[in-house]
Amino acid sequence: MRDIALVATDVDGTLTRAGKLDPGAISAITELDAAGVRVLPVSGRPAGEVLGLCRYLPGVTRGLAENGLLEIVPDAAPRWLAQPTDRARLEAIGARLNAELGAKLRRTGDAFCRIGDVAYERDGRGVEELERLKAAVTSMGAFLVWSSVHVHIAEAIPDKGVAVLQLARELGVDRLRVATIGDAPNDAGLFVSGRFGVTVGTADVTEQRASFPALPQLVTAEREAGGFIELARSILRHRV
Repeated sequence: MRDIALVATDVDGTLTRAGKLDPGAISAITELDAAGVRVLPVSGRPAGEVLGLCRYLPGVTRGLAENGLLEIVPDAAPRWLAQPTDRARLEAIGARLNAELGAKLRRTGDAFCRIGDVAYERDGRGVEELERLKAAVTSMGAFLVWSSVHVHIAEAIPDKGVAVLQLARELGVDRLRVATIGDAPNDAGLFVSGRFGVTVGTADVTEQRASFPALPQLVTAEREAGGFIELARSILRHRV
């Protein structure tokens, strides 16, 4: 923890509590910034919403949107970090799930500011139902993953970690000085063994562990934003 220079963090379910940005998490970001530790939001949210985070979160100057598809920097055009997606094809798969499986998927309200990602409201779906839809999407030649709030259909398995590694290289930050934190299966790329110095899951990871291809080194005692605050406190304590 003493050597951490950058924290790559999921947003929904990690910086939020009950669906809202948590004041305690914002204070923790402020303290990390003051201590010289950069914070990088890595979200499944669309480019437009991540731009807002980069403008208003203290010390945050860039972020990754749509599960690592895009880099967002204020006053610059979004940059693709992966191949542009065939949204029409992915939307057709979502329509098939509704027509053939009665999935009742609803496009997200923020779809208008998504550039490449195709996402639906999770609407309280449990892991068993999501795994059923995941298997169906795999049979259709695509991939399904979910966060605490959304269900995503993608052309490749979303990997936030690959995007974080690319930005770390470009920013001159040793990957072993990067800590990652997340809460849901769309964060699995942040947990791949050997990629980063410290990988952390919030307590929410525990009940979904069977849905993760890779698990974090550490799990916080607290859920949601409480887990992020716990990680921040540990980093700051070790830097004293």
